[in-house]
This record gives sequence, C-alpha cells and structure tokens, in this order.
Amino acid sequence: MAKKPELSEAADPRPGNGRRGVPARFGMDEVLWAAWLYYEQGQKQDQIADELGISRASVFNLLQKARDEGVVNISIDPTRIARMELSQRISEATGLAECYILPVQRDGGPLHRQIGHLGARVLESRLHRDDTLGVAWGRTVLALSQHLSTITYPNITVAQITGSAAATFDFSPVMCTSNIAERLNARCINLHAPGVVSSAQVKGILMQEPAIRQHFGLLRHCTKTVFGVTQLTGETLLVQGGFMTEEELATYRELGAVGFAAGYFFDRDGSIIHSEFDGRHITMAYGDLAAIPERICVGGGPDKVAAIRAMLRTELATILVTDEVTATQLL
Repeated sequence: MAKKPELSEAADPRPGNGRRGVPARFGMDEVLWAAWLYYEQGQKQDQIADELGISRASVFNLLQKARDEGVVNISIDPTRIARMELSQRISEATGLAECYILPVQRDGGPLHRQIGHLGARVLESRLHRDDTLGVAWGRTVLALSQHLSTITYPNITVAQITGSAAATFDFSPVMCTSNIAERLNARCINLHAPGVVSSAQVKGILMQEPAIRQHFGLLRHCTKTVFGVTQLTGETLLVQGGFMTEEELATYRELGAVGFAAGYFFDRDGSIIHSEFDGRHITMAYGDLAAIPERICVGGGPDKVAAIRAMLRTELATILVTDEVTATQLL
C-alpha cells in the first residue's frame, strides 16, 4: 500500500446507523481502513468489526473488496516453490536455471489459468526497472498477463516478438503484450505486422520496412521473454486459433515435429524443424531469441508433456513454470 497514515489520527463518528467513522486521512474509505487495520495493524476481523461498528461478515467483504480492487496484493514467494525437491530434480536433469511447480489443485479453475497465475508471480519477482520483456502468445501467457499485480515500472519496455493472426485475437501477441504493459504501467511496443504472410517474397519486403526493422532491432535488447508451449496432436491452438492450416501443421508432423514454442517447431530430440511455412512466418530470429538471458516458459497438462520435454531439449527455456502432474511425467 502507499504512504502510511498517522495512527494517532482520530476518527469522527458517523451518526445514525451505528457505523463508526473512518479517519479523515483515509478519505472516509472503509475498504482502505479495514485493510490497514487487518494487514498493517494485525487486528482480527472481530476487532475490526467492533472498530467500524459493523458485522464480521461485512469486514470479510471489505477485505475481499480490498484484494479485488488492488488495495492490497497478497502473493506466495515463488522462490520457495523453486526450492521444492521435484523442481530441483527437473532443473538438474534438464539444465534449467529454475523450475517452478504448481501444486495439484482440485478446484482451482482451468489448469492454464492456474499456471499463468504462478507465472505472474514468478515474473514479478524477477523484474528489474530497465528490463525489455519480449512476449509471445497463447492462453497461458494471456492468463499470466491477467494475474499480474498492478505495479509501476515506467522504464520497462514490453515488446511483441511475433506477428499476429486475426483469429487468435483472444490470446494474441497484441493482447498478451498490451495486458502485461498495462499491469506494469510500462512502455508497450506492438509489432504491426501479420504473423504469417502469403509468400517468402512478401515477408522479405515487410522485413525491410523501417518500422519492422526497428522493432526487431529492439528485440535484440530483450533481457527476458515469456512464452507458452503447444503440442501438435489432438486439439491445438495453432489450427484452432487460425495461425496455420491443418495441412501446414501436418507437414511439420511428417518432418518429426512434436511441439511449438516462441515461434519455432522442434522434434523430440530438441532439433528445430523448418518447412516453407517458416519463410512466411514473421517472428523473432531464433539466434536472437536464444540469446535472451532469461527465457520463461509457462505451460503444462498431460497433453503437453511430450512437447515440453522436447522444448527443454532445445534449451529454449531457462525457466519453466508448470504443474505437478506434468513435472512428475517429465522425469
């Protein structure tokens, strides 16, 4: 919370309804006053109820509202999760710098949202004031962006690392990048180009445009990147999201690809797989991507185990955020 008010300040009583007044410094804001008493003063909810002249249930509602409105932000220290035995075993086996594993939750909502939530805490804990953050796309990356706390980092640059497909608007690079920048109050730079064009010649022309060249020049200064991982079997967002056709995807499968992350396909041994599609795909160069110091992959679920295992062999990620079931199967 912001500046601490003086604790000696008296509250003026409110007549008529039994509720006691809120100190003037709090602007008659019961939500802020209740949050201060609970989180800063350490008072119990029944004590606050007596202080405010309201029921304990009303205090609970005020505290919940304080969290919903961002008056207070509560989070688990993600470094403790990284020290779990399973996390350490995976890091040692794969060469990851760090691995964060979400404990199994029965009623925590969709798995990609739970992983995105943990990913948000991980990213927050690693941010520095002058970071340049490259952002890919996907449901889990979008969930991460939605669970970030509201922080002010005006010197951070958040940049899109790949072009967009119109059909992926709900979890597009534009949406993911914009959400993260908004939560961090940071500078947002979107890539104003389609993710896939009709021919390699069209891509070549676009890549020579000054604005596009400048954007990819900026990406070479990224200090961090965030991306998801996608399997190539069953239902995949690559086709569902309109990024590519089933025929184009089948070509990669025939070449041995098992997964896709941050703009690139790879086989189970971690080798990058190319087809003519790459000649039409506008995304950050692989060498520039691999040179980013901190590369955070968020993803999990039984259907993605093979893809994640292969992605780790590419050494594309330095940090993995996943769930307990997936992590166990990775080993």
